[in-house]
Amino acid sequence: MKWFYLIATLLVVGLTLSPFALLDAGKTKQYEGKVVGYNVFSSKIKSMDPATCGDTTSAGVQGNIYEGLYTYHYLKRPLEVVPQLAADMPEISADGLTYTVRIKEGVKYHRNPCFGVQPDGRAKTRTLRAEDFVLAFKRIGDSHLITPLALAFIEDKLVGIKAYRDRTKTYAKGDFSRYDKEDLPGVQAVDERTLRFKLVKPFPQLLYVLAMHTYAPIPREAIDYHLGTKAAANRRRVPIDLKDRDPEIREEEQAVGTGPYMITDWVRGARYVLKRNPDFRVDTYPAEGGPGDREAGRLDDAGRRVPFVDVYDITFVKEDTTAWMMFLSRQRDSSGIPRDVYSAVITGPSKELAEKWKKQSIRLVKDTYPAIYWFVFNMDDRILGASKSLRQALCLSFNVEQYIDVMHNGRGTRALNVVPNTFKGHEEGGPCPYARVDLDLAKKKLAQAKGELAAAGVLKAGEDIPPLTLDLPGTDDYFRRIAEFAQGEFRKIGIRLKAEMNDWPTLQKKVHNKQCQMYTMGWHADYPDAENFLQLYYSGNIERGTNDSNYSNPEFDRLFEQAATIMDVDRRVPLYAKMIRLLNEDCPVLLLSEPITYVLLHPWVHNSKLHPVGYGYGKYIRLDTDLRRRLGGR
Repeated sequence: MKWFYLIATLLVVGLTLSPFALLDAGKTKQYEGKVVGYNVFSSKIKSMDPATCGDTTSAGVQGNIYEGLYTYHYLKRPLEVVPQLAADMPEISADGLTYTVRIKEGVKYHRNPCFGVQPDGRAKTRTLRAEDFVLAFKRIGDSHLITPLALAFIEDKLVGIKAYRDRTKTYAKGDFSRYDKEDLPGVQAVDERTLRFKLVKPFPQLLYVLAMHTYAPIPREAIDYHLGTKAAANRRRVPIDLKDRDPEIREEEQAVGTGPYMITDWVRGARYVLKRNPDFRVDTYPAEGGPGDREAGRLDDAGRRVPFVDVYDITFVKEDTTAWMMFLSRQRDSSGIPRDVYSAVITGPSKELAEKWKKQSIRLVKDTYPAIYWFVFNMDDRILGASKSLRQALCLSFNVEQYIDVMHNGRGTRALNVVPNTFKGHEEGGPCPYARVDLDLAKKKLAQAKGELAAAGVLKAGEDIPPLTLDLPGTDDYFRRIAEFAQGEFRKIGIRLKAEMNDWPTLQKKVHNKQCQMYTMGWHADYPDAENFLQLYYSGNIERGTNDSNYSNPEFDRLFEQAATIMDVDRRVPLYAKMIRLLNEDCPVLLLSEPITYVLLHPWVHNSKLHPVGYGYGKYIRLDTDLRRRLGGR
């Protein structure tokens, strides 16, 4: 479910002093006696509402605030789903259509005025109930909320959700009585601590979906208090989608979760602060891990209560130069590696950390990432959608290996089909025949494309293909270089390309509204199954919001629907392979790369391990703040 933008590598900088060093005196005093983690983020947060989450930036924040019924074990590989708010794994009926889940006792929400105020002025809290999950799913199915990504996974799976969605249309947007009057048969609270899901057909990925914080519980008090009318006593009107909000109400106050952290400050495009939830239940660091975890010290804290960090202070830094300076001057705990200094930081054929950095006790964490970057072709576009040969020609003209080297220092592998190479189905589906450079074939395909477009009435005989437009999710120099690289590649076969620069939320909005001809983005796996990538091309998901290429192929849809109810993944794989081969031929995307993530850590950071799909693991990070101070950090 997580769209992500092409991550800009940082620019070179040789300075060792941070411009923020003198600006943080107030923060230092404010956090006296606290364990504080410092870092940066570089793209704007779209939403603090889990129901509307659909991008990695928002998920990275929300995952520490909200929790799902299940999650992934932090350390184990292969990935293992484990209970989070659920007391144990679900009871599943023999036909696979009913899941019964018991909820943990004593889980409390963040303190919030929606629950009332104590005599001492502190906000109250209350215990989690099964009905809070029912409300969460009702909100996702609500026609008045923009929840296409969350809805895509469940709309044709849960009993009654389509009918429920249609019924919500008969209510005014601000009439929340619909949550009381309208039933959702597919999600029912049997009692305060028992939840029951009813499916219309077997759903092999349901456990994975329930491990997403997108489906986190929502207390009804938060809806009434923060979204209620001004006429209601002690209520204030603040729409959950944050549009037309009352300027007197802080956006972060609406985030009422059960997670280890609560957001206490949020200035859009500037900064956010996560502070330890004082009412967080007893939770401990894992006692088991994956290969190499014990040797790396990632089991040293086994059994200790979490979270270890009291505060995360995260600053929005748009300029990569500034972000890198902050790491060099020990003003942030971790960093990516600047593109222009990569060769000075990473050395040798094994691509390890250079001795200079090892002497500073800086560590390198390197891992594959189940994600794919691509240029997406809008199949509804009158030019790109009308000619398969044109899409094939564009793929054949683009030197992806050179692109990875130039833009990412080789930190990635060429994507050969639409499914990550670590997922079952990738190898069986085989490489796309157009995921290679062949300019002679590209020119032949271009000639065929002109014929196809003329036959479709889009071009006149002999007319050239008009300039194409590529939308990008950034406005800085990095994205300009992407545009220039693409322009040069397409120019080789006579295609002119225009570039539109956008910030990340703007591009998401344009894509959702079908306003892009071609755009660059990526998809990060929500769960370790090829279906998560293949559903991006199922025509039923065009309106739901995950099929933003608007690809539609009846044979693909037939195979997808056949695979969707098969519980055994090995029996699904042959169908996955057939779907991949259809996409290999139709080329709804120009495949770019599968990234390899490089992260630098200062020596005071412990327990860091990159997770392929999960969020909300900030509670496991431990910081040695005494060492940080001795080394000149905050």
